[in-house]
Amino acid sequence: MELELRGVAAVTIVTDTFRPLALAQARSRGHAGLALIVVSHPVGGLRPDELAGRAAEAVAQLAPAQRPAE
Repeated sequence: MELELRGVAAVTIVTDTFRPLALAQARSRGHAGLALIVVSHPVGGLRPDELAGRAAEAVAQLAPAQRPAE
């Protein structure tokens, strides 16, 4: 969020459990349009294959934004 507030393009990654908190923090800091990637909770304590699944969730949400306009 700090990078976005400083004008640096960034995406904040949060778990679904913390999405409401991230949105509230962004609104309170005047950045209601914060770009979020939301993955399933939890992330900590996962096996490598489970963590890879969370990473795939994140990439799936980022990929459409990276495609050139048709």
